[in-house]
Amino acid sequence: MAIIFGPHWQRGLWDSPYSLMFELNQGGSHVHMFTSAFDRARRLARAALPAEQVVAVVAANPEPSKELRAKRGGWTRHTTSYDVLHKMGVPTIPWEATWVGYPGLEENFEGPPWEHRAVRLSWDQADILLWSNIAYDIGVWPVAPVLSMLVDVERAVAVNAYDDRGMAITALTLDPIVRLYTEFDAWLNDYHRDRMAQVFATKA
Repeated sequence: MAIIFGPHWQRGLWDSPYSLMFELNQGGSHVHMFTSAFDRARRLARAALPAEQVVAVVAANPEPSKELRAKRGGWTRHTTSYDVLHKMGVPTIPWEATWVGYPGLEENFEGPPWEHRAVRLSWDQADILLWSNIAYDIGVWPVAPVLSMLVDVERAVAVNAYDDRGMAITALTLDPIVRLYTEFDAWLNDYHRDRMAQVFATKA
């Protein structure tokens, strides 16, 4: 069972019971919150996606100039989100797939749809996406006006570092991620422990 890219590519993942929730930042100073979150995100992503390259699904904000942080970032109405990301070191051309839609669940978004690109990246490039996701709300720069997830298409695993607070690792089947339940037990989100235990505890 592989992931097929398109406007509704996440539907199966949203419905999947095989989802692990991890806490990223460990509190403390502003700097330590960011660095601890980034370190954990990089380690978890590599454990979940054990390959030399990774596919990233990047959703570009269609109106970065309207962002509250646009002035600081120099995002004018002539700036595209992919331009910003390219300057940070993440190319999105050529892509493996592209489509227009909303990131995540459509009902959570207003305004024009976003352009998505699925691109194959090195881990150094994928780290920049993790950085941007984690830095976006905590106020660390640089950031890009995009949302992104890292994906193993064949194993049907998706890694979503949604901000400095947490990361979701979801699969369409149990086997690809079950070992993470015990390997990273100390990092599991306590609020979701009961739900995760019902799915993973007897199989880990």
